[in-house]
Amino acid sequence: MRRDTSNNSLSGQIDSNLFLHFCRHLVALCITFQSLNDEKVPISELKFDAFPGIIINIRGIFYFLTAGHILKNLDTELSNDKVLIHNSVLADTFGPGTISPHPIPFDFSNEPKFYIFDKEDGLDFGLIMLRSYYVDLLDKHGIAAIFEQNWIHQSRIDFDDYAMLGLPDEFISAVFKRADQHLSTLGSVSPTLIQVQKPAVPPENLKETKFNRFIGQLKSDMPLWSIVGMSGGPIFGINHGPPERYWIVAIQSVWLETRKIIFGCPLPVLANLLTDWTDQILRTERNEQQPRKKWQV
Repeated sequence: MRRDTSNNSLSGQIDSNLFLHFCRHLVALCITFQSLNDEKVPISELKFDAFPGIIINIRGIFYFLTAGHILKNLDTELSNDKVLIHNSVLADTFGPGTISPHPIPFDFSNEPKFYIFDKEDGLDFGLIMLRSYYVDLLDKHGIAAIFEQNWIHQSRIDFDDYAMLGLPDEFISAVFKRADQHLSTLGSVSPTLIQVQKPAVPPENLKETKFNRFIGQLKSDMPLWSIVGMSGGPIFGINHGPPERYWIVAIQSVWLETRKIIFGCPLPVLANLLTDWTDQILRTERNEQQPRKKWQV
């Protein structure tokens, strides 16, 4: 996995050191796959995709957290016998603590998953449970996980600026090599930081949802053709201080391209829901004295 951390679209407001600090939270799920026909013969070119996310801890369990529609689409596209997954990895090489350029081989197909994508409720998040093996490797690269103390008091904080971090499609490419019937993928992704403005008054004609959503406005001179590929990445709230501090306030969900309005699933909303659901599961298991069942899609 090759990376390029030069796309700091807030240069002049946020220096490169802080940009790299943000990247301590960024993990990418990268998958190389190919479509098959009924005879299990490849009928398409190899495809490489990278999906941003963060690591979150809910009641002592670590998860890869991304947008729910990403996992829903992957589940639809990949979980059948007409798709061959050649390899899948967790790329954790974007921050300042990287000690190896190699991503972590990841068993995407068999890891427990959960997702929700409900436009009416305004919920869009998905989780993949991480075994301790993955957690230990992510920790070695200095990946900073999110814990309850990082979201529980966010409602008390007034932020000066907002920014979203992700992996836009226009900066993703891959080279495929075969040797001795073994396929290797050299993927190139470029973390990109984009400034987001929080409107003082919600934009007109937006449909209300059951749960609050993060609503942001992109500048007309946004330095990208499109933010496609940014979904699942973190949205940061920033206080310039002193001292300068930041929090992850939401996970990027969808956008209205013509109006350059983005929506995010707020971290306090999704984390509180996940905590409540986990507590309910644990109480039920204690009452029934049954072993814990893994979440399944």
